[in-house]
Formats: sequence, C-alpha cells, structure tokens
Amino acid sequence: MTETSANRDSANPDLSGLDLTPRDLGRSPAERRKRRSYRNGAVLSVLAVVLGFVLYQALTNARVFYLNVDEAVAREGELGGQTFRMQGEVMDVKGADASGALVFTMGYGDVSATVRHLGDEPSDLFDVGQKVVVDGHWSGDTFESRQILLKHSEEYVEENPDRLNYESPSTTRTAP
Repeated sequence: MTETSANRDSANPDLSGLDLTPRDLGRSPAERRKRRSYRNGAVLSVLAVVLGFVLYQALTNARVFYLNVDEAVAREGELGGQTFRMQGEVMDVKGADASGALVFTMGYGDVSATVRHLGDEPSDLFDVGQKVVVDGHWSGDTFESRQILLKHSEEYVEENPDRLNYESPSTTRTAP
C-alpha cells in the first residue's frame, strides 16, 4: 500500500454498514404543500380580520361631526357620551365655576345649551355674540367642552391697516 492509497482509505471510511435508504415521513410532498397552504390561508384570514377591525375602528372613532345647538339638544339622548362638535353663538358668559371650568350658554335659533369648558382658556375674541364651535360631549344636560374654536373676522385687518405696512428686513439690507 502506498502513501497515497493509505490517505485515500482514511479519507473515505467504509460506509457499507450504513443504511442509506430514504426515510418514510408519512406524508408525500404534495400533502405537505397542501397542509402548508391551509396554514398560510388561516394566517392570512386572521390578518385580514384584524386589519378590517382596525380600519373600522379608525374610521368610526376618528369621525367628528358638527351639529347646531338645536340639533344637538334634540339628539342629546341619542348622542350620549359620543364626542362631536356643536356650533352656535355665545349668548351668556357665566364665568368660572368652583372647579375652574368656564361656564357659558350658547344657542342656535330658539334653543340654547349650557357649556362647561374644561380645556385651554379661549382667546380675547371669545365674547357674547361670537360664533363658536365647541368640541366635546354631553354630560347630563351640560355639554362638556375640551376645545373652543372661534372664527376670526377680517375686521382686524380693516381696523389696523398700518400694521401691515412695513418693510421686510430682507429688503432694507444693503450689499457690503
């Protein structure tokens, strides 16, 4: 035996005692693919249901609608604690209650509602006769507001035209 044949024999041991017949896994490749497709279908179905639920919740809870005071009062029982925006005109400002909330009355047509505002203090434009939109929900007979939206009129520009007549600092510079 030469050196090269000895190396060859040690590199390739005798495999005659090894059983190299394929194992029977019990399922054919077609059956395994079929089972995998059922599993994938189930996962995709669950994902579709979850995605549908998330979209439904996003669309129904993100919707905020406006009602006039008379409509909101008429639908008070139906709306319950649902958040919506109510629009009308400030009729009377009662001031802050014991908890510091601003209490005022707003109306539309012949109907009025008491509003208790718990959010940020409204701007200087908030006054009797001002048209406002309040964002909140009914709590008993009182509308609990967390935001007041005011319409800014164009009278500001008309009453103070000189505030807009100025030169921009970029136009008054001279080149060095």
